[in-house]
Amino acid sequence: MTRHTFTAAERFILSREFFGMKLGLQNITEFLDSIGRPQDRFESVHISGTNGKGSTAAFLAAILQANGYRTGLFTSPHLVSFRERVRVDGQMISKREVISFVDRFRKVLVKKTLLL
Repeated sequence: MTRHTFTAAERFILSREFFGMKLGLQNITEFLDSIGRPQDRFESVHISGTNGKGSTAAFLAAILQANGYRTGLFTSPHLVSFRERVRVDGQMISKREVISFVDRFRKVLVKKTLLL
């Protein structure tokens, strides 16, 4: 298995966005199905709408953390580093975790030309 550098892994993930926006959930559903539906193993809150999603998600994550819950938070876009988009218990994911994700799932993402 190829071992990416963080820069290469980040570049690969961000390159998936250049294929354009595809409305609907087919791409992400197919990807999640192909990796065993990890979203079914934890409770989640999905926030949608036009404005205020990032702030609302951050407030909710902070409230849950303050009450002893372990939280994961995904927001987009990022300001400085891709790692800002994914936080666990308020901390950005590590470069190692980004590399591990790309090393593990790159073939699936390239094969299906899925958009993240």
